[in-house]
Amino acid sequence: MADVKIPKMGMSTVEVDVMKWRVAAGDKVSVGTPLVEIESEKAAMEIEAEVAGTVTEILVPEGETTKVGTVVCRINEDAQQ
Repeated sequence: MADVKIPKMGMSTVEVDVMKWRVAAGDKVSVGTPLVEIESEKAAMEIEAEVAGTVTEILVPEGETTKVGTVVCRINEDAQQ
């Protein structure tokens, strides 16, 4: 199981807004698949999958504000890796 966390976006950024999920629980993803769009006061970015597998949980819904380092979803990795 791989945890997808909010990455550090800058020296002063401590919180981000979860703007839009591009996947849902049950979706299969590949490395590089866009998962979620996030935004801070100074920047917007997309978090991409670092592993291939199936999204098992979305832990932070759209519209929520969360801290850098928070686990926002989980991916059950494919066995072939």
